[in-house]
Amino acid sequence: MATLGREARGGARQAPSRSGGGGAKGIGLPASLARRWEWRRGARTVDDDVNVGAERSSSSSSSSSAAAAAVGGGRRTRARDVRGNEELERHIEYVFDPTRGETGPVTLPEARVPVGFPAGSYLRNGPNTKYGVGSDHFFDGDGMIHLVSFLPSGKVSYCNRWVQSTGYKKEKEAGQKLFKGILVNNGVEMLKGIAHNIIFHGALGTNGTKETTNTAVVSHAGKILALMEAQKPVRMELVVKDDQLQRFETAEAGYDFDGMLEGNMTAHPKKDPVTGEMLLFSYDMTSQPHMRYTEVSADGQIKHSVGIRDMKRGSMAHDMAITSDHTILFDLPLEFSFSDMITRNEFPVQFKKDAQARLGLIKRGGGTEVQWFDIARGGNVFHTVNAYNDEGTGEIVLHALRSEPERSGYVFNEYSPSYLHEWRLNPNTNGVQEKRLGNLGSEFPCINPMRQGRKAKFAYMVVDTLLGNLKTWAYPDVGVTYQTFAKVLLDDNDEEGRRQGEVVSRFDAEEGLYLFEPTFVPSEGSSAEDDGFLVCTATNPVVDKSFFLIFDAQNLEKGPLSSIELPEKVCSGLHGKSRKRTSKAHQRL
Repeated sequence: MATLGREARGGARQAPSRSGGGGAKGIGLPASLARRWEWRRGARTVDDDVNVGAERSSSSSSSSSAAAAAVGGGRRTRARDVRGNEELERHIEYVFDPTRGETGPVTLPEARVPVGFPAGSYLRNGPNTKYGVGSDHFFDGDGMIHLVSFLPSGKVSYCNRWVQSTGYKKEKEAGQKLFKGILVNNGVEMLKGIAHNIIFHGALGTNGTKETTNTAVVSHAGKILALMEAQKPVRMELVVKDDQLQRFETAEAGYDFDGMLEGNMTAHPKKDPVTGEMLLFSYDMTSQPHMRYTEVSADGQIKHSVGIRDMKRGSMAHDMAITSDHTILFDLPLEFSFSDMITRNEFPVQFKKDAQARLGLIKRGGGTEVQWFDIARGGNVFHTVNAYNDEGTGEIVLHALRSEPERSGYVFNEYSPSYLHEWRLNPNTNGVQEKRLGNLGSEFPCINPMRQGRKAKFAYMVVDTLLGNLKTWAYPDVGVTYQTFAKVLLDDNDEEGRRQGEVVSRFDAEEGLYLFEPTFVPSEGSSAEDDGFLVCTATNPVVDKSFFLIFDAQNLEKGPLSSIELPEKVCSGLHGKSRKRTSKAHQRL
């Protein structure tokens, strides 16, 4: 998972000094899409050859040699290291300097959207520290949601709001920082922070953490939920009346589905576009059951929840996947160790490079037993792409981004690029086939949401571009930014003869424009899988502006079809969702 951050200490936003213009219309778009920046030439970026990877392993294996064979060889791309380049590091500082306040709702009179772009809303969540900027880890920041609303009349509105969790409201009332961040690489300091939070301010989140609600957002059964995996959701309220965005605000902290939610809630629930159900999980690193699996009906009622008691270790699991009839859970070697925190003064969640990793299958519709599959050691997965049932082979196919940290230890302060991988699970033999698809160092994948749990032909993702120092935040030490979108082929039987994992379309922004997570929005009346739009927020430190960009998902090389200038800076964040305007609660986002 890419991490970055930094902030200028002053109250007003200031763009890094730079001579020259900011590109087309001042937003930093390429004058020629065929052009490559001079500082990029020769770097190990997406211009490297794509290697489809090694042969699949024939069965599940836990040996280190089998793991190496499973992920393949060849030259892989990664972010360009620009540490020491003062200008580019100033860019990174700007990109992760928090937004300083709340704006709107405000109508954007000059905004234009492409034909076929549906009415609805786009919401993007991410860490945005209000008090004590720079004193903690970037991921310890308060959640802030940026909302761009597209009304049926064609009007476009914007506003941004801090997610008012219990912890946020306590600090707002005090007018100062109260809670200690705990994402440090020092066990003693973490214990001190937890003790401080519990003794002086009450145990709010999991194990004495502040509720930050800063990771993602989901809309289900008419409710908008802000998410962070170590706590319960915060319900937000969006009101549109008389063709105007009237209000967007926090409605309820600690939302628990009418008392039915046991434990916390992942930031990456999956919604079935056919049934309207939402599937989710939570984890508990310190006590059994270490994981809980939950199914939520299309009308928002929890209909099934079961503790996964055959997980023998406490470990961190960030994402999941679904097919039409199964859910895939992760048991990865991000292990909790209280003894390491005490005896070795380490952060208690450590990546164990030689420990076994597993994928678990549980049947949807009330399943209680998990079928586990051993997979190659030495890797970690933060984000999945999709999964589906292969009717021809009887296998369950998973696509996700897999990183391979160089060593065991604390992974949240170091850069470890992720690559697209495929796992084929055979429920009848318990066999696993796995391989890497291409060599593209990438993050934040998405698909057409109407293909969730079904076979998808394409995935979209950002490509790791720059790696730089982070000087303001206490942690992490380095961070990654993104300036390329890639459309990647997932299909293993392409009628045009293209290779699985091949980049079939891409957009390269001009120097100075930094892209955030993409989201796929199906066009009105779409039929083809890629008939739709890729949207994102972006920021440009050269011209001190932020934008909402809309691309043609079929042809990224066209560049943005629409670039909407936003009235507030959008800093680096995490995950967003598109929410279609509809009266049907089961309509997929």
